[in-house]
Amino acid sequence: MRAPDSSGDGFVYRINIYEIYAKNPTLLLTENDSHNNQKPQNINTLNEIVKEIDQMPINHQNLNYKNPRIFWDRTKSMDISQEAGFNLLHEKEKTLCSKLRLTPSIYLKAKYNILKAAQKHKMEGKEFKKSDAQKAVNFNVNKASVLWNFFSQLKWV
Repeated sequence: MRAPDSSGDGFVYRINIYEIYAKNPTLLLTENDSHNNQKPQNINTLNEIVKEIDQMPINHQNLNYKNPRIFWDRTKSMDISQEAGFNLLHEKEKTLCSKLRLTPSIYLKAKYNILKAAQKHKMEGKEFKKSDAQKAVNFNVNKASVLWNFFSQLKWV
């Protein structure tokens, strides 16, 4: 603690802002944060995303007979069995989410965004590259690259 400034009125004001934010952490969010970070937590929203993914022209049966390699050995796996949307994933997707430490809701949103972007590139006659997948999601580019590799092994992108 510093000595009071001699040019002031002799009073030292102490404000504990941490107490305010500890009681209401949403005050720390800016307007952009509250709109851009809307993660699909509601199971109905997740079901809608899965329905949209199922309507895409990709062969979902590839997961049953292909074993895509997951190139990720950086951290310990995360238990996602209690997360919303866990039951909507294939066993291989559950392993992927666990290794990448992604919740099923974030994974499903990323899967939708990457597959939608790949579909758009295909319609435009462009090649869908790993950098395009990284631009389609809002998280670590290394994780996005792993998703791109996984999807490309399944011939989805």
